[in-house]
Amino acid sequence: MREKIFIVDDNEVSRKLVGGILKKEGYEVYAAASATEALTAIPKVMPDLVILDVMMPEMDGYQLCRRLRDRPDTARLPILILTSLNQLEERLKAFEAGADDFIPKPFQPQEFLARVQVALRRSSFYLPSPTKTQAETIAVFSLRGGSGVSSIATNTAIGLSQLWKKPVVLVDLALENGISALMMDLPLRHSWAELSKIPAEELDHEVIYQVLLKHESGLNVLAAPRRPYEAELLNADQVKQVLGLLAQQNEYLVIDLPHNFSETTLAALDQADQILLILSPELAAVQCASIALDVFAKVGYPPDKIKLVLNWNFKGKGLPREEIEKALQKRIEIVLPFAGDELVNALTMGKPPVFAMPESALGGLFEDFAFYWSKPEHKKNPPKPYSEALLRVQKRLKARQK
Repeated sequence: MREKIFIVDDNEVSRKLVGGILKKEGYEVYAAASATEALTAIPKVMPDLVILDVMMPEMDGYQLCRRLRDRPDTARLPILILTSLNQLEERLKAFEAGADDFIPKPFQPQEFLARVQVALRRSSFYLPSPTKTQAETIAVFSLRGGSGVSSIATNTAIGLSQLWKKPVVLVDLALENGISALMMDLPLRHSWAELSKIPAEELDHEVIYQVLLKHESGLNVLAAPRRPYEAELLNADQVKQVLGLLAQQNEYLVIDLPHNFSETTLAALDQADQILLILSPELAAVQCASIALDVFAKVGYPPDKIKLVLNWNFKGKGLPREEIEKALQKRIEIVLPFAGDELVNALTMGKPPVFAMPESALGGLFEDFAFYWSKPEHKKNPPKPYSEALLRVQKRLKARQK
């Protein structure tokens, strides 16, 4: 059956131009000249993809995109924003509104069609088979903001996905300001907001997998909401249910946590196999780490569940590792060196180093970091054929042993 694409543009010439390109490729094309007309027609047609112009009277493309995302019957439709406005600010507006992609005018027909095909593929629903073993759940946490939790969680999750070619999910529970999806340049089509409206006992595998975002590395992402108030209904029981179901279908879960001990944070920490407690080499971060360790002890987490990771997130001299270990009475497992502009640029462009530049020193660092936290059985008996990421890790391991 031919895929249906709906174009919304007040310019007749643009509608005919875009529609003509799509019709030549065999798509079934529908169109509307205004947002009001589109809101009535789209639910009746139920297209496979919607293409919106931004500059329209009455309601612009961003507003229309939000309206479509807010309606249960159209919330999951793939949406492309097509506009002559090409500034970074407009791109961010498109993603904040919930668009899947932003295509500036003028465009080359082949590039445009490629973006259309990618959006259609992303929307296809895929539910993996249950794994033979329970997922390894890795929670990345710090009470100190700016410690690099999201960067570490995102690159670790992608690294695990590329190392083992097994199903991995990154869960962003920083509900008020989560940026994991943005770090991968993923549009916020779906998020925790949709799951927060469903009672815990009614959440199942199919519902959860319909709201996961798909990254080209193979990683699935359960994103934080576009707007903080959208997750206000989310509670600890829902988080436990979602994490439990995801653990049955995946080899790894990586959880990006906020800097607090809310009930949803504690629900995630309870279910984690490993808690990576991130700190930087400065007094306030060490103090926050000490408070976190005290809370972990009081709630009964075994000491070997918590792993200290020292992230040298500033240039210059910091507290010595030995002094930090003495103050916290706990060994630091790994030290991540200062990354500088390379990491900042990667975050700005939405291209995690472990995926976009795995041959670089920073990309290799995150690959090795992901390997370190991998399941022992994967490290001992890697699935074959070996991934390119694993071959790179093994090469670096051999070089260090010489």
